[in-house]
Amino acid sequence: MSLESDRISSELFSELDFLNYVLKHKSDAKLFIQEIEGVEYTFLNERKGPFTYSVNLPFGLYIGTSRKTELIHLLIAAKTLKSSQLTLNFGPDVELDELSVEKIAKDQGFDLLINKCHVLDTQRHIDDIFGDFNSTRKKHIRRYQKAHEIQVFKTRDVKYFKEYFVLYKDSANRWGTSMAYSKDFIEGLADVPGIFMWVAVKNGDMLSGMICMYYEDHIFDWLAASIINTEVKKLYAAAAVQYEVIKDASERGMKWVNMGASKNLEGVSDFKDSWGAEERNTYTFMKRSFIFGIMKQLYGIIRK
Repeated sequence: MSLESDRISSELFSELDFLNYVLKHKSDAKLFIQEIEGVEYTFLNERKGPFTYSVNLPFGLYIGTSRKTELIHLLIAAKTLKSSQLTLNFGPDVELDELSVEKIAKDQGFDLLINKCHVLDTQRHIDDIFGDFNSTRKKHIRRYQKAHEIQVFKTRDVKYFKEYFVLYKDSANRWGTSMAYSKDFIEGLADVPGIFMWVAVKNGDMLSGMICMYYEDHIFDWLAASIINTEVKKLYAAAAVQYEVIKDASERGMKWVNMGASKNLEGVSDFKDSWGAEERNTYTFMKRSFIFGIMKQLYGIIRK
């Protein structure tokens, strides 16, 4: 491995670096940093018209907070922000049951939204992880490994982030979902520490890509997109990328791979189930100011 590869491999995702990048793409926003028990937490405050929106991480991303006391202290600190709508997202490592989290939300005056994501334990040898794949997934991975038709690798080369946007746009149209990210935003991610692109390439053409965030103890599969046609399907490019991400996490001794939410898309959820991933809760705490709540209600009535 080259010195450059060593340098890149050592970079980890940080909320502050990412939020500073997001600020470049927002015209009326600023950061607020709150220290809790020696740890700095960063919030993004964004102004839209007369209202201010505050969030720990945008785009449904979340921070890792497992301890009850830390979670409560973070909620208390967040309430000091002058915000029309305050949103805090917590990941699947919260070591509390639903009833405990619901009580915390109620005690601190937050509304609570419980979502789901898929998490795969990677503190095992890759052969043991492979054994938990379903039969179809095992067959696809064996065919990918035997055929040697595609190359799968991790990169920070902006070339692949540019090519990824084409796949992302096509996938959004195919799934009937809106595009949350611009071309410039996607391409610029190549320079954000801790963000990598895993790609499957054949004859120089990118078939599948996955943008991953490398935290200290886990990998988060943030965005994934692939070319979908009969010829490419036979190459199992998307499965190959996911497998190599899992293998990388295992070889690094990382705790888990978070495959993210499926947004009620049955095909996406089935894909994640096929890897033997466990479905876990994620938690979104939301607090709205009285005036903002009234305005939202009025707007809902007007739209009817």
